[in-house]
Amino acid sequence: MLPPAGRGRRRLALPALLSLLTCSLAFALVSEDTKKEVKQSKNLEKGGISRKSDVDLKGIVFVIQSQSNSFHAKRAEQLKQSILKQAANLTQELPRVLLLHQMSKQEGAWTILPLLPHFSVTYSRNSSWIFFCEEETRIQIPELLETLRRYDPSKEWFLGKALHDEESTIIHHYAFSENPTVFKYPDFAAGWALSIPLVNKLTKRLRSESLKSDFTIDLKHEIALYIWDKGDGRPLTSVPEFCTDAVNAYCATTFHSFLPLCGHPVKKEDIFFAVKTCKKFHGDRIPIVKQTWAGQASLIEYYSDHAESSIPTVDLGIPNTDRGHCGKTFAILERFLNHSHDKIAWLVIVDDDTLIRMVFSREAIRRLLASKCRCYSNDAPDDMVLGMCFSGLGIPVTHSPLFHQARPVDYPRDYLSHQIPISFHKHWNIDPVKVYFTWLAPGEEDKARQETQKGFKEEL
Repeated sequence: MLPPAGRGRRRLALPALLSLLTCSLAFALVSEDTKKEVKQSKNLEKGGISRKSDVDLKGIVFVIQSQSNSFHAKRAEQLKQSILKQAANLTQELPRVLLLHQMSKQEGAWTILPLLPHFSVTYSRNSSWIFFCEEETRIQIPELLETLRRYDPSKEWFLGKALHDEESTIIHHYAFSENPTVFKYPDFAAGWALSIPLVNKLTKRLRSESLKSDFTIDLKHEIALYIWDKGDGRPLTSVPEFCTDAVNAYCATTFHSFLPLCGHPVKKEDIFFAVKTCKKFHGDRIPIVKQTWAGQASLIEYYSDHAESSIPTVDLGIPNTDRGHCGKTFAILERFLNHSHDKIAWLVIVDDDTLIRMVFSREAIRRLLASKCRCYSNDAPDDMVLGMCFSGLGIPVTHSPLFHQARPVDYPRDYLSHQIPISFHKHWNIDPVKVYFTWLAPGEEDKARQETQKGFKEEL
């Protein structure tokens, strides 16, 4: 895969992680669309698209996909105020703007689908659209109104900037393996919209059959699959005015790309890296870690089922398991909290085939271990157990899309092009050293960009 176009959008890894930790993991994201698509879209008048539908701001419910972390909540609130200010300048009735994290009493609210019955009951009589966006999405209200007026709100619409897989991928359970490009799903960063008739239809389905999956891997893909309903529902309609790149004047939305500007980055000396490995991978995976990102880490240890002084590795006394690794993860947490690392604020746990993953503050670890919440077996899935434990403690997990659980080839190129990635996972059928130096290794342009950002106060 080619590296993304544009300056300052790649090769950060540990420097990006340092800046991100200052805000307890913030987002950063940018992308492309073509004027040809705009012309095609504007010429569409068939299939329910009309030149002028009667849509004004009071007919749009804005839902910002926010998080409860203070930094993210503040960014979402700033976006809300921007929407309301633009509405006031247009002398229109103010729209309803909802923050997703404030609706968390509804179980699974962040996955959107469980909220659709609430949206149907509350807004179906007086609204035409539910418009979703991320906290860093930037919305030009006049252009958004003009765009939505082309679509008949009495019909079922699923609108967004279309992404597609370039090859079948494990993160999507190898869906559409014969031709992965045929299925389109929305880039949340550009915003996406559901018409109220479609919300009502989905609500009826949700009430008649419960959601089948109890976990989510890639929300945007899974929502699109549910709405498509094996061909019986609605496919995504690509809207070129929903953008992630700000270079085109026709865009109704863009995505604001930056690393969080909220103080000095965390020092390398305040982060402890714990690499999970096992004896059979000492010879092939550990050398790659040392060839790539390990040189940037100030404090790093390798934890295994076998002590090998040449690396060196620490034997945790936990037998290796083929999957899950919960026992090993909790042993690392206990070692970090109770042995010689009392002044280190952050712990990053990394698999031996990860190019930089999971991040914990010391206080979160202290509360977790004090709770006695533990693995039900050594091979239990550590990520799911940790999620359940932290949820029970009322400690929200802050999500960042910059940590990737798969390889670059497993993600749409257009999606990665508006990111500053921090990690990728798995070495299967790739050259991991090449991936690191293509996507993650710090370069001179990154140092220059960081200098430029010093003292810069980001404004909406």
